[in-house]
Amino acid sequence: MNNLVSIVTPTFNRAYILTTAIKSILSQTYKNWEMIIIDDGSTDNTKELVLSFEDKRIKYLYQKNAGPSAARNKAPLTAKGEWIAYLDSDNELLPNYLEVMIDWITKNPSALYVLPKGRRTLELYENDKLVKLIDDTEDFPKNLTIKDIFMRKLHFDGNGFMHSRRIFEEGIRWDEKISRMEEWEFVMQIGERHPGNFLYVQVPLVNYHQRFGGDGLVSNTTYKQWAETFEYIYQKHKNDIQLKDQTWYPNRVEKYLKLDKDFQKGKAPAPLLRYFTEN
Repeated sequence: MNNLVSIVTPTFNRAYILTTAIKSILSQTYKNWEMIIIDDGSTDNTKELVLSFEDKRIKYLYQKNAGPSAARNKAPLTAKGEWIAYLDSDNELLPNYLEVMIDWITKNPSALYVLPKGRRTLELYENDKLVKLIDDTEDFPKNLTIKDIFMRKLHFDGNGFMHSRRIFEEGIRWDEKISRMEEWEFVMQIGERHPGNFLYVQVPLVNYHQRFGGDGLVSNTTYKQWAETFEYIYQKHKNDIQLKDQTWYPNRVEKYLKLDKDFQKGKAPAPLLRYFTEN
C-alpha cells in the first residue's frame, strides 16, 4: 500500500493566514506527505509566501480564478498519493492527524473515504478583530454514518476529509457549479456510489474556524444563495437511494427564502450575524 498522502489546499488572497495551515502540515508526526497549494488567482503575495518554505513536499500551483471546487479538481492531475486529503487555507490539522488517519485506514481496509471528528468554532470578526466566539464542536456526534450525512445531521465540512485515489479514478469530481456546501455535495456523490465504504474516525484531528465578517465565501453568502444551493443539491441528488426519507427539503429552502424576505424588511439579522443572535 502506498501510504503517501496528498493534502490539497485551495487558496485565494489568504497569504495573511496561510502560514498556519502550512505549519500544521510541517508539524505532522507522519512524514510521508505532499502538500499541494492551489492558488486560485490570488493578487497578494501568496506565491512568495509558499515558496519561502524550503520543503520539497510543498508544491505550488497557480490557476486563473475559478473557485475552490475548480482548484480542488486540479488534484487528480498533480497528486501522487494513494490518499487525498483536504485542508482550507484558514484552518489547521492537529499534529497527529495523518498518523491517526492512516492507522484507522490500515485497520479498516474496506474504507474508501474517511472523516475525522473536529473542533469547530464559529467566530465573528469586526475590523479584523474577534468579537464573539461560539464553540460548535458538539455538532460532531459520537457515531456517524453516510446516511446521517445525507440526512444533514452534521454540518459536513471538507477540512480533514480524506479519500482513496480510486474516487478520482472513477471520475468523481467536485461540482464547479457551486461554491457553497460543495464539500457536502462531493461526499454525497461518493456516498451514493460507495455507501458501505465510509469510515468515521472518532478522534478530534482538525481545528476548523468558521469565520464571519471576513473574506470567506460563507461569510458573504446571502440567504437567497443558501436557498438556491439547497435547491440545486436536492435536485441533483433527489433520486439517490441514500436520500430516501430525507426531511430537510423543502424545509431548508423555504427557511432561507423566508429569512431573505425578513432581512429585506429589517426583521431578520444579516446572514453573517444569524448564528450569533440565535445563540
